Amino acid sequence: MKLTLLGTQGWIPTRERATTCFAVEDGERLLVFDAGTGLSRLARPPFRALVERSREIHVLLTHYHLDHTCGLAYLPGIFPGRHVTVHAPAASLTGVDPGRALEDLIRPPYNPREWRRLDGVELREVQAGANDIAGHRVVVRAQQHTDTSVAYRLDDALVVSTDTAADPATAEFAAGASVLLHEAWYLGGGPPATASASPPPGYAGHSETLAVAALAAAARVGRLVFVHLNPLEDETAYTAMAAAARRVFRAVEVGSDGARFSLDLM
Repeated sequence: MKLTLLGTQGWIPTRERATTCFAVEDGERLLVFDAGTGLSRLARPPFRALVERSREIHVLLTHYHLDHTCGLAYLPGIFPGRHVTVHAPAASLTGVDPGRALEDLIRPPYNPREWRRLDGVELREVQAGANDIAGHRVVVRAQQHTDTSVAYRLDDALVVSTDTAADPATAEFAAGASVLLHEAWYLGGGPPATASASPPPGYAGHSETLAVAALAAAARVGRLVFVHLNPLEDETAYTAMAAAARRVFRAVEVGSDGARFSLDLM
């Protein structure tokens, strides 16, 4: 399997980075995690080849914030004439009915067509625990975010954990995975994040870099890749975050749009 990072920015897309979207190519199956503005990269070369090689397409949503779902409006253009299965967390995980959430997001006057009228798009719910998706064991757990998000584990190959406070339970969830994609929003010494202090707007429910590195070390993952980066910072800040994190866990890198990784089972 091959992993391609299509969008590594959080919240606001920048010139260098689109918002959250990651694609896993497994033969003729394509699994796309989140549908931020990064989904648009699949419309043009070289990333268009991922679509052209795929017979089976799955989109897995972590939650419904717009920087993770605006690309759902692109589905008819990215996958014309194709069947697309969108997997969204069940209400028992997030407290939100997925059908109602997507019908509210994709409808006039915000989109030309209603969600239920998008040709070839099917909605399926994912449950807490193990799910069978495209022949893979996909494990799902709820996370600590302003609106509940979920993390995904694809076999032992990949864990996607974004839009969450650094959670000790992630170490057990990600144990032994080949690649951990985890958000890294700010470096230690940044905004307050204790129970007695309210973090500034935009920081609530997000992760501190060194805490994420400690989770990766405890999980003994093969590689930690920082994603969902803070758009109010710059590349210099991201490089400093990775350098600091390597003092805790050596196999750390900052994700970049277009980067590709092999997902080797450990």
